[in-house]
Amino acid sequence: MIELSIIIPVFNDQEVLPELYRRLESVVSKVEKSYEIIFVDDGSSDGSFQILKELQEQDGNIKIVKLARNFGQSNAITAGLEYSKGDIIVIMDSDLQDRPEDIPKLLNALEENDVQMAVAKWVSRKGSVAKKIISNTFFIISNTITKIHHPPNIGVFRALKREAYKKVKTFPNKTGTILSRFYLAEIIYTTVDLARDERYAGKGGYNLKKMFKLAFDRILPHTKIQLAKRKPEYEIESYFAKSEKTNE
Repeated sequence: MIELSIIIPVFNDQEVLPELYRRLESVVSKVEKSYEIIFVDDGSSDGSFQILKELQEQDGNIKIVKLARNFGQSNAITAGLEYSKGDIIVIMDSDLQDRPEDIPKLLNALEENDVQMAVAKWVSRKGSVAKKIISNTFFIISNTITKIHHPPNIGVFRALKREAYKKVKTFPNKTGTILSRFYLAEIIYTTVDLARDERYAGKGGYNLKKMFKLAFDRILPHTKIQLAKRKPEYEIESYFAKSEKTNE
């Protein structure tokens, strides 16, 4: 029985993955829960997939979901959730802006507040001015014209109970991104104040075009007068797990 699943979408992160795993393994090995680390390779064109396979040879707790092409972060998270088995699920970015060392803080908040989800709220964040402006603009528009309302500076980084995912999975409205649907389904949550680091290495997978598309995918399906319907989509190429039957 797996108690903790950690889902990490990966896109062209070959420079980050060894350090990410080193820090992550150091944390989860002390959590005192059985765990799995699910890396979702979202159509990487660099050496990310090969590095993931090498890491899996070292650690049987690693599972790899390989998507057929680049479907975007939200769809990669959805794919990871489908393969997860833990009673508690952690979702985080791969670039080490989300610090593995903060996972215990999210897990503690989940238990101490008796909620279904604990979400990182960035009290400080490092990044480009353009990205901060887009993020702030998205928050204002989203809270104004949609049915989704949440505090500012909420991140992808979160811990949630499986019951929350089951509720979202069976929620009738399946449009928009998977994370926006958690708020639409009125999952009870708390926020945890955390600092967000700079990207460890390489370049982020989101240029301005992709950031605007993600914002629209989050906002438009949930406007008070619905302007668009976008359902999650992804295609699994392969699933790799050392302790299970593999598809290679």
